[in-house]
Amino acid sequence: MVTLRFIAGLAVLIFLVTFALENMEPAVTLRYYFGYQWGPYPLFLALLGAAVAGIIIAMVFSVFEQFRLRAIIRRQKRQLAALKNEVREYQQLIPEHLIDKSLADTARAAEKEND
Repeated sequence: MVTLRFIAGLAVLIFLVTFALENMEPAVTLRYYFGYQWGPYPLFLALLGAAVAGIIIAMVFSVFEQFRLRAIIRRQKRQLAALKNEVREYQQLIPEHLIDKSLADTARAAEKEND
C-alpha cells in the first residue's frame, strides 16, 4: 500500500512539473476592481493558486460538515442508550419462565422460515 501511494504521488508530481514547464510562457495578469493588478505571472501559478484556494475552501466546509455529523452521532447514541434501558426495563417486567418459552418459540419459527 505504501508503494502504491508513493507511485501515485510520484505520478502526480511528474504531471505537475511537466504542466508547469509547458505553461511558463503565457503570462497572466490578474485584474481586480478599482484598477488593482497582480502579475504578470506564469499561467501555471494562477491555476495552481486557484486549485489551492479551492482545496482550502472545500476543507473548511468539510470541517463544518464533520461537526454536524458528530453531533448527529452523539444524539443517536443517546437515543440508543435510552432504548436499551427501556428494553431492559420491559424484560424485567416479564416473568422468567415466559422469557425462556418465548425465545424457544422464536427459534422454532426462525427454523421453519429457513426451511
